[in-house]
Amino acid sequence: MKKLSILLFGALVFVSCQDKNVIEITTKNIPDNAKVEILSKEIGQDTPFAVAEGVIVDGKVSLKNPFTEIDEAFLSIQEEGQVGHSIFFMGEPGKITIEYDQHHPDRPIIGGTENNIKLQQFLNEMKPYSDKLTQFLTENGAVLNNASGDNDPAVIEKLKQQYNVLTEETSRLVDKFEIENNRTALGLLMISQKIGSKEKSLEALKEEFSKYPAQLKKTKLGKKVQSLLTGAEGDLAIGGKLPDFKGLTPEGEELTLTDFLKDKKLVLVDLWASWCGPCRQENPNLVKAYEAYHDKGFDIIGYSLDKEEVAWKKAIQVDKLTWTQVSNLMYWDDPIVPIYGIEGIPASYLIDGNGTILAMNLRGEELSKKIEEILAK
Repeated sequence: MKKLSILLFGALVFVSCQDKNVIEITTKNIPDNAKVEILSKEIGQDTPFAVAEGVIVDGKVSLKNPFTEIDEAFLSIQEEGQVGHSIFFMGEPGKITIEYDQHHPDRPIIGGTENNIKLQQFLNEMKPYSDKLTQFLTENGAVLNNASGDNDPAVIEKLKQQYNVLTEETSRLVDKFEIENNRTALGLLMISQKIGSKEKSLEALKEEFSKYPAQLKKTKLGKKVQSLLTGAEGDLAIGGKLPDFKGLTPEGEELTLTDFLKDKKLVLVDLWASWCGPCRQENPNLVKAYEAYHDKGFDIIGYSLDKEEVAWKKAIQVDKLTWTQVSNLMYWDDPIVPIYGIEGIPASYLIDGNGTILAMNLRGEELSKKIEEILAK
């Protein structure tokens, strides 16, 4: 009797250990035999690969959890060989649960582990705001992205204000989440999502990352964030020299950066385009900075990736960009794109009169503070 009790106890412990290291997926409106894959990405790679897979039976599948440390992860559900919705979650040891309804693909529920529970709470809070923003862009995105077209400037300005209100709401929620999860794996995740988004400067993100515990930095997610931060620097880094460029002004005159920098103290090189919504949203901040600091030695040169001359010139007029502008009207085929390693715009470089990079991709109040700091020296 005593031996049987010991055997039963051992079996229960074994089952319990198994249950604690699984990914349990529950689905609705997904046919049997649909393939599911758990995906991850190696450091420095953009393409995810499968680390676990299985098939749906009676709306469920249980997979051995392949994650031995904290990492980003994705669930992919395939029907008849076609990739369906991809669900993001935190890969980490333990029991992870994912619920997915094909009729409501934007409402997955993740949980089980502490980080995934917190991530789901954040997604629940964010959803009403992201839904409003999605609806607004669906209804008005085409107008905003073609702000230099035949649209009423007053209408454009009103839409910009509405867009700013919506993005500020989501930003406040993200900031709140960051504060609540500072120095945690979820905080690292937030840093990784902001790299290259221009929401914060690379310098600010590197400063945030430096304050994280060494233990977290050693995880796979931590190493990925470090790799992303290093890669984002490219060949252009603080203290290096910004490569020269040339373009035509709206009047058709050729101008190089070297020529423009003569007798200049502090210059912002701003890469933008009339078709770039985020660029147009940032232009009022540049106008404000230019008006506040131009007489103190600050200047701007805009470099546009436009392809239509009329649209480019109209955007300059509508947005009241009174500083020097150049463009080759070559869109993404412009030679500056590979030279600067540009993957998205707006992009900006604050340089001194010698072309030395002092800061990169500063926006709004962050840019104004940096200008004031440098000019005060």
